[in-house]
Amino acid sequence: MRGREVGLLVLQTAPRWGVERTGAAVALVSLQGVGKTFSGRTGAWEAVRDFSLDLAEGEFFCLLGTSGCGKTTVLNMVAGFEPPTAGSILLDGAPVQGPGADRGVVFQGHDSLYDWLTALDNIGFGLRLRGMGKAERRAKAEHFLRMVGLTGQGAKHPSELSGGMKQRIQIARALANDPRMLLMDEPFGALDAMTRAVLQGELSRIWAETKKTVLFITHDIEEACALATRIGVMRRGPGGTLKAIVPVDLPFPRERTSDDFMRVFRDVHALIHDEIHGAH
Repeated sequence: MRGREVGLLVLQTAPRWGVERTGAAVALVSLQGVGKTFSGRTGAWEAVRDFSLDLAEGEFFCLLGTSGCGKTTVLNMVAGFEPPTAGSILLDGAPVQGPGADRGVVFQGHDSLYDWLTALDNIGFGLRLRGMGKAERRAKAEHFLRMVGLTGQGAKHPSELSGGMKQRIQIARALANDPRMLLMDEPFGALDAMTRAVLQGELSRIWAETKKTVLFITHDIEEACALATRIGVMRRGPGGTLKAIVPVDLPFPRERTSDDFMRVFRDVHALIHDEIHGAH
């Protein structure tokens, strides 16, 4: 897709996503001119300004930026946790008006797991709320436990699991509810480098199997290059907006030391470097 927004840089021509209708691509998620201003004791402050982006069904989009640029605020607005103060957010053509089962959220920490439930019961919690019977719920939970590579760990409680295993349970729980898309807010940020690399590979495999649309928030350039079909780079905050979109047309699994991978890494690094050192 080519950037419509004034000043939005697209480093190369990306594939045309979606179905053509009256000359425009139809997106699963469309953010148009979105802004978010918060009010506090010291006054109002603008977190996001004039943010526009279309996400196609089945793509893996990484939103990358420095701390405080507003990338998590964008995810929270798509999730329906925060309403925008300007612009519009559409999901499959309908306005986002709050959280919904069509969007599964995976957070950076694992505090959202219930300590008193087993891994299987955590995965099946949303299914239980929907009234699914115990046998069917258990079968689905076991399916997604296998998908995230934790066969045989279903009887353990969160306190008995490592940080990486807990994040796998979060991913499995989100997938068990069969959402249209996954919203992932730096889910591997608190993990050690080796565990993070393993889970990045697992997530790529799961995405290839399920073809869920993914919006993935990160500040890690290598992580974005390893996972994404497109990378969006944000300008620094406050009032962050989308600076550039970098298509990543590389096969999976990705060889991180290849010339093509390093070319994408350098392109993204240059964009982030400008923001860190004050170019705006």
